[in-house]
Amino acid sequence: MHPRLLERVAMCVVAAVATALNVLVKLPCTLPTPDGVPRGAFVSRFGCWSDVAALWNSRDLAGHVFPYVTGSTLGDGTVEYPTLTGVWVWLTALPVGSARGFLLVTGIVAAVLAVVVTLLLARVAGRRAWIWAATPPLALYAVYNWDLLAVVCTVAGLVAMVRPPSTWSTTTRYTVAGIAFGLGGAFKLWPLMFLAPLAIAALLDRDAPLAVRVRRTAASLGGGVGVVLAANVPFVLVNLPGWLSVFTFQAARPIGPSTLSIWYYGLLPWSADVRGPFQQTMGTLSTAATALGIVAVLTVTVVLALRRGTTPWLQSAAALLAVYMVCNKVASPQYVLWLLPFFVVLRIGGWWIAAYLVADVCAVVGFFRNSFYAAVGVGTDTWAYQAMTVGIWGRAALLVALVVVFFRTTSAGPPGPSARAAVPDPDGSAVLSGARRSDGRTGAAGPTG
Repeated sequence: MHPRLLERVAMCVVAAVATALNVLVKLPCTLPTPDGVPRGAFVSRFGCWSDVAALWNSRDLAGHVFPYVTGSTLGDGTVEYPTLTGVWVWLTALPVGSARGFLLVTGIVAAVLAVVVTLLLARVAGRRAWIWAATPPLALYAVYNWDLLAVVCTVAGLVAMVRPPSTWSTTTRYTVAGIAFGLGGAFKLWPLMFLAPLAIAALLDRDAPLAVRVRRTAASLGGGVGVVLAANVPFVLVNLPGWLSVFTFQAARPIGPSTLSIWYYGLLPWSADVRGPFQQTMGTLSTAATALGIVAVLTVTVVLALRRGTTPWLQSAAALLAVYMVCNKVASPQYVLWLLPFFVVLRIGGWWIAAYLVADVCAVVGFFRNSFYAAVGVGTDTWAYQAMTVGIWGRAALLVALVVVFFRTTSAGPPGPSARAAVPDPDGSAVLSGARRSDGRTGAAGPTG
């Protein structure tokens, strides 16, 4: 077997095993709580919380009711996520009749998705895909939620731009990438952010006439927005209140200790009242900070694109994600799965990656252990609370720094030959698919990271 092929097989095996480990960690929470043990103490002792198992009961998934088409609140199969995730949850719940079975089916699907992401990342960045396959996040969060669905769509969009098939034209690349990001947004909203730097690149990269650039911008945005509309409009027409219930739930979600948010822990003691008026203030601050951060990143992206003639769209996408993660009102532990592919496809130094992953482990381990101590009456003056504090603020500080670091990095070039033949567009423009630039970015004529 060729050494490169053998290494990729090994990556896939490791990713699948890591996913299986996470399933094993989550299984205890599908069992009844022992007599005399508070549920909170049981869950936090083993750190086995998973939205997958928890929502089985709280959203009536055992009834196998098609989501979003009945009622006006969550439940009857409707979950607090965009429509494609809800439909996916309904489909994977059909073969089972218990939370345990649902977790196992979800774990099998998650292992397949983890392997697909591994192969896609290896296509883009070679052995840097080990950063995805062999670091803690998969073993900690693979079945924490359904985030791998959006991750695989995001990575597919990155591959479409950075390492597409040699026969694809530049317009095809933009269209496929836009569709992939739109599909990810129909699973979880955050990949929709990446349509903005993609469209900036399509329009401002000076590798084709203006008419061609306008056309491919429309193709990328049309593909992404079209997928989102196709996934949502039918539900809007059938049952608008049911469709809106997802957004009203997320808007009303309080910023509490389980969000691991800088807003909650940074604004104590005012934030401690999760039903008080200060919740609205924190929500406003979070929304404003996120919006300002996104505008700032996109402004830098446009300025660099106009100055260079090529757009650092990949770096911009990573920076947008970092801004969202640090400013959003919720900082769920599994969000690191969103960030990890960008650690692979951008040449981020190992110390940055290691520091972030250590902070993440401190945050999640500290949170669950601190919750256990609180449930059994130990209090918060413990090593667990200190570890959680270090993790939360360490992640936040690193994300802020990474916004700058991302813009200063180049993409991790694909393995193999340094350049491939130019592929003409039907309109006469051309792109060197996968060619290595002198500045370290990939794709000599088209917009790349």
